[in-house]
Amino acid sequence: MSDPIFGRKISNDRNLEIILINDFNSVDIRKLAIYDALILDYTDRDGCSRFVRQCRNSMIGTIYLMPIFILSINHEIDKVMEAMSDGVVSSVQIEAIISRIDRIRLRQDQLVSVDSSSPDIRILTKAMRFMFTRETRLTPVVDHKSHIGYNFPVISDHYDQTNLKEMFQLFETATEKEYFRSRFVDKLHVCSSCYSSFLNFRETCPKCESADLVTENLIHHFVCAYVGPEHDFLSGDYLVCPKCNRMLRHIGVDYDKPSLIYNCKNCSHVFQEPVMEAFCFVCKKNNSIDSLIDVPIYSYELTPIGEETAQNGPSRDVAEDVSIPGFITATTFNIFLKYEIERAKTSKESAAGSLVIRLSPRTRENMGSNYNRMMLEIADFVKNATLSTDILSLVNSNTFLFISPETNRERLDGLINQIKGSVIKLLESSLPGIDIEISVQTVTIDGSLPQNDVLTQLIGSGR
Repeated sequence: MSDPIFGRKISNDRNLEIILINDFNSVDIRKLAIYDALILDYTDRDGCSRFVRQCRNSMIGTIYLMPIFILSINHEIDKVMEAMSDGVVSSVQIEAIISRIDRIRLRQDQLVSVDSSSPDIRILTKAMRFMFTRETRLTPVVDHKSHIGYNFPVISDHYDQTNLKEMFQLFETATEKEYFRSRFVDKLHVCSSCYSSFLNFRETCPKCESADLVTENLIHHFVCAYVGPEHDFLSGDYLVCPKCNRMLRHIGVDYDKPSLIYNCKNCSHVFQEPVMEAFCFVCKKNNSIDSLIDVPIYSYELTPIGEETAQNGPSRDVAEDVSIPGFITATTFNIFLKYEIERAKTSKESAAGSLVIRLSPRTRENMGSNYNRMMLEIADFVKNATLSTDILSLVNSNTFLFISPETNRERLDGLINQIKGSVIKLLESSLPGIDIEISVQTVTIDGSLPQNDVLTQLIGSGR
């Protein structure tokens, strides 16, 4: 059955609403939420590219998270478009992509509806949710149309090309808050004014700053030690020393060329050390080399904390933003964990644990502000149930992290499970019929596991 507005529906045994679109001018993306997936005909390359960007640039979750596949038989796919899509298919036989669609939809169902008035928080949440539902890294793609030469799919288009500094600040914040784990890709030298890497590196005259220079070899005659510009030695087709009149026959035997000299055609100044500058083609600024900004380019993956944040959204009530007596921020917790791992290598082992409280997305949405009040009450209960030497952190309003110095794992495991039982009784008595899941994880800190692996066991394995 054909849809006269959007395209042709692709029949399938699962009765999924999947359509093939080849006319991108007539599509209203606001009406796409009723479909399970889209297949886009890449024959209209420009139209397809615009449409993919339009979908991924939307701030509506059902639109930017929509499974999108590109149909192409003989066309080479633009790498940025390929990164924004969920794969390239060569036919409309969709059996091969059904499992991919199911996996994306399954992880979408784990997302809690969130909102924020901060544009950066909304963009960060969007990026994390795209990474979470696709189970993929945020990897920069080489793009000659970008001022920095790289495109970060789903994110780059939200930032003005002349103000990309804000985008890098967002990445830095996400890394500092332990949402992202970075991996080095490249290092850029960018304009100090507009952050563009579209630069022309050129030598200039130290006297008049002109770039209209010509270079010439210096020649050093071994026998008489005379050094001068090459034109002083030219005599027809031969090189003759102007000091001793000997002919120079073999480089390396009679003479060498130790360096270059520069002659400025603008002011006739002769010099050996030009001034290097970088001219920005975007903002027209002449940058001194020392003023260029070094910008490392990373790819990013979600940490266990990042995955929790992707599902529940960055909360204003997490420990990073609100001071909760007895709790430290996630960043500080990671510092303590790192030190405790190092200490355990030469001393008594310790234990770390987690208590993760998960409500169904619908239950959490129905609770509204009561959810945050409930979590603060649980945080107070956790603080009173633990030892004063235990290190506590509350991450994303649903994940309690524990470090119990010089304590065995069994003791911490028993303590957290006691807390779990008490919390369940508390919630079931005050909120009958509540749909809740509480998971407990503990791990021994003996110095054998790096920090990231410990966190993955505490949070990641609880899924």
